[in-house]
Amino acid sequence: METRHFSGSSPTGPLKTFREIYCERHGIAQDKFERVLVWRSLHWPARPLFWLGRFYRDYYSPDFEFVRSVGELRSRRGFRNEAAEFHYHPQNRGLLRTLFRLRVSSRRLQAIFEHEIHQTVTTPPFGGTPRPDS
Repeated sequence: METRHFSGSSPTGPLKTFREIYCERHGIAQDKFERVLVWRSLHWPARPLFWLGRFYRDYYSPDFEFVRSVGELRSRRGFRNEAAEFHYHPQNRGLLRTLFRLRVSSRRLQAIFEHEIHQTVTTPPFGGTPRPDS
């Protein structure tokens, strides 16, 4: 897997996080990021029941933790680690989360993540080759 960093950095400034990039591109407040991404990343069977999370907040806590962690990434490098942690999260067990897939899809989140950073990756002008540090 190729490692490229997100754009939005200056030679002296830090790289932007996925959260910052996503919120800028979609015009949403950063405090709405997790809820929006959890909703977009849910398996289809989980969407009609997502509103129940208001009554049982702990149920979706692994999903929110996963999205929050991915939101802090500054390169593609860490996504696999975050997905593995989500997969083995102690609360990510049981029939509802495994068999009925009432949870976030790590593949769907990765597709969103890859699409957004593909649109944002720093590339050199005029079709040159990428810099070694990018």
